Amino acid sequence: MSTYQYWQKQFKYPNEDELELKVVIKGLFNYYEAEYGVRRLSAQVRAYYQLIGKTAPNHKRIQRLMHEMNLKCTKYNQRRRKYDSSKGPNGKKAKNKLNRRFMSNRKYQKTVCDITEFKAYNGQKVYLEVIKDLATKQILTWSIGQSPTLHFALTPLQKLLDQLPYTGYQLTLHTDQGWHYQHHAWRKLLREGHIRQSMSHRAICLDNAACETVFSKPKAEIGQDTSYRSQDELIQAIEEWIHFYNERRIQTKLGNQTPLQYEQNLVA
Repeated sequence: MSTYQYWQKQFKYPNEDELELKVVIKGLFNYYEAEYGVRRLSAQVRAYYQLIGKTAPNHKRIQRLMHEMNLKCTKYNQRRRKYDSSKGPNGKKAKNKLNRRFMSNRKYQKTVCDITEFKAYNGQKVYLEVIKDLATKQILTWSIGQSPTLHFALTPLQKLLDQLPYTGYQLTLHTDQGWHYQHHAWRKLLREGHIRQSMSHRAICLDNAACETVFSKPKAEIGQDTSYRSQDELIQAIEEWIHFYNERRIQTKLGNQTPLQYEQNLVA
């Protein structure tokens, strides 16, 4: 058979394996609501093929087919607002004990916390504060509210203390120098939980990058926050995203597992 005849046959009779792979890729792309780029979607496609006992396609093949089907994750292109928590009463600052040592293999050993801001279609603002574990990458506790009050900021910390088991090792919670985290009420709760306080240097966002990077994800993945007609709609979308992040959103740094899966394997 000549080269011409070979390729003519290929175009006349499409490769069934290729068609099946396209269906799988598009199905998973839609399942994750267009939030997965090539790397994470490739990991999910390979996991699916391994599950059904078939040879998994390689990364380049998946990338090529995604390009052919014009499947692109475009949710990270827009600039986002950041809440400035420095505008408030001054309290007591702490040293940077974490010092960008973000790696840990023990749950609760190193946690980070921060606040961000969303804005609904009508201009009303919604605030989100999370406490994230650096070992499992899990959002342990959070607070969503219409105003970044002291009570709002203390809520995730109190929830953390309520669920915190005895670990036998030093615990550190790192934040920026926001006024909530300088407040005596915040420092009092940390002392009660035997948690060491750590703070970023002023105006050095990289010191708390492990937490700030989390906020780029919901702001991209729930869509335009200004598309939500009210605070209630936006709050519900953020709540749903947090559960998605913990339970369904795989992370390459966790070996293509979700934070919940990684935690279960860490404990096992």
